[in-house]
Amino acid sequence: MSMNVSSDPGNDLNLQKDPIWGTPVIQGSPQESPIRIEPSTNIIYEFDSPRCGGHYSISQRDIDKVRNYNKRQKARLTSWLIRQRQFGEESPHFIEALFGSVVKYANDMTEVDRADAILKYIKSRTNELGKGIAYASGDEIEEFENNFLFDGEMFALKYINHYKLIAFSESINCSELTFLLKYLERRGWIDIEDDSNTDFNTKSCLLTIEGYTRLAKIQEINEDNKNSSSGFMAMWFDHTMETVWREGLEPGIRNARYEPMRISDKHHNNNIVDEIIAEIRRSRFVVADLTHDTKKVCGKVYNEVRGSVYYEAGFAHGLNIPVIFTCRKGCEVHFDVQQYNCIFWQEDKLKELQNNLTNRITGTIGDGPIRSAD
Repeated sequence: MSMNVSSDPGNDLNLQKDPIWGTPVIQGSPQESPIRIEPSTNIIYEFDSPRCGGHYSISQRDIDKVRNYNKRQKARLTSWLIRQRQFGEESPHFIEALFGSVVKYANDMTEVDRADAILKYIKSRTNELGKGIAYASGDEIEEFENNFLFDGEMFALKYINHYKLIAFSESINCSELTFLLKYLERRGWIDIEDDSNTDFNTKSCLLTIEGYTRLAKIQEINEDNKNSSSGFMAMWFDHTMETVWREGLEPGIRNARYEPMRISDKHHNNNIVDEIIAEIRRSRFVVADLTHDTKKVCGKVYNEVRGSVYYEAGFAHGLNIPVIFTCRKGCEVHFDVQQYNCIFWQEDKLKELQNNLTNRITGTIGDGPIRSAD
């Protein structure tokens, strides 16, 4: 991928602050110039933002879109970025076209999960019993943000911990964080101490034995979908795609020893969106076919991108479920997902699509648990 850079920040972007929350970034981030420029002058920036839980990258185009999110949507986006880092992606790249719908319409974390996330973060920052982490009070944060100097002032650890506690608990402000911390203290899972030696009353919190016991119960990794035999198919439900499904996509999944799941083939009485979400959660992977129709308006051709397919692919990505992209040759793929290795197919070469899909599944995910007929 091209790594050409430019000194032009573009569109009056304030590089001293995180574009999602408007909070200070750690000194030296983002880099003095954009990390790269994509075609159509879509500049990519990287930030190390404690308020977003760490490093992430985002394009100028998507920065302009994210600024219109409300605080709850930004909190969901923050949770998505944190999950991607937990899955091993050091600096996740946010793509509004792929993940925007998920961020806008996904469910919020439950209050219990938000509290548990705080316990996990505290444990990740301490390496011995009886030691806690210092975090800034709301008054200190307000003073810090009002007087932050990008060229000279370094982040103190207490500010980083404060922002990350808010980020990991999917909170939108200090008040929500305080509410969750008090809940944890009442349950006996943490102790909160005030440091009276500071003007702004810096605080610290540490895990109790009961807190460690709580963590032992909630930190079991859910491996259900790792053992799943299902491969979910997200695609355009149009009669022109039936042959492609029967002779290319479906056998391609089945030959990799997985059971193809296409929602239009399933009988159910539930809300279709809820059913799709449930099936994706059960799946080992998702195949997302980006093939779309075109239409003419006043003599001009428009691509009718399949928004639902992008949504399903983005939802799977958010759960760290692998996504394999396919598309009919000649269809225009949305610019922001061109970085993914897409299998392009032709209607007169469906056997080739079948083989390519099988090879991609087995090569990136491994053979499924279903025994072959022979």
